[in-house]
Amino acid sequence: MDDEYGPVVASFTRAEFFEDGTFIQIPPETGSAAGIQMPLIITADARKEFVAGDDGGEDGRLHTVLSAVARAIEQSPADEVCYVVPAEELPSRQTPTGEDRLIAITEPGDTGEPILTLMLPHEM
Repeated sequence: MDDEYGPVVASFTRAEFFEDGTFIQIPPETGSAAGIQMPLIITADARKEFVAGDDGGEDGRLHTVLSAVARAIEQSPADEVCYVVPAEELPSRQTPTGEDRLIAITEPGDTGEPILTLMLPHEM
């Protein structure tokens, strides 16, 4: 499979990304509570940066992240598929790694359904 960028050197399915832990499914009820009605995925690195912690506050941080994403979606033009959420709207870990924003991209899932994937800028 070649295209204008050259030959494909590797490809992965969405299922393989879930299997290796790169993608983490966010439960539908968690997204709904923040006002997001489509399936949600967060990358392991984005989760580590903005949600994870050893203080028992992960649910609250995830809700804060999803609420910030919902606001970014509401404030964007209707035809947007990529949303940028500034770090000041997101919870930070105890030891920040310097990420300055979260990217949320709407893309088709394995059967064409829209899925919102939350990731760090370098993961695009």
